[in-house]
Amino acid sequence: MRSIRRMVAIVGVVAAVAVGGTTVASAQNVGVQGEGEVACGYDYGKCVTQWYDYVLVKNYIVSKIYYRGGGYHFYWWN
Repeated sequence: MRSIRRMVAIVGVVAAVAVGGTTVASAQNVGVQGEGEVACGYDYGKCVTQWYDYVLVKNYIVSKIYYRGGGYHFYWWN
C-alpha cells in the first residue's frame, strides 16, 4: 500500500512540476523521511539525467530544476 501512495505522490509531483513547480505541503502529506539538494553544475543535460534518476530509480519526490549561482540544482525528498 505504501508503494501505491508513493507512486500516486510521484505522479502528482511530476504533474505539478510540469505546470510550474511543487510545494512543501505535498511532501508533508506523504510523510517526509529525508530531503536534500542536488547541485548538478553547469551541464543542464546531466542535471536532467540526475533528476530522472531520483524520480524513477530512487523513487524520490523532486522539485523543478533551477539555476542558481554555481549551476543547476533541484531538491528531493522522500
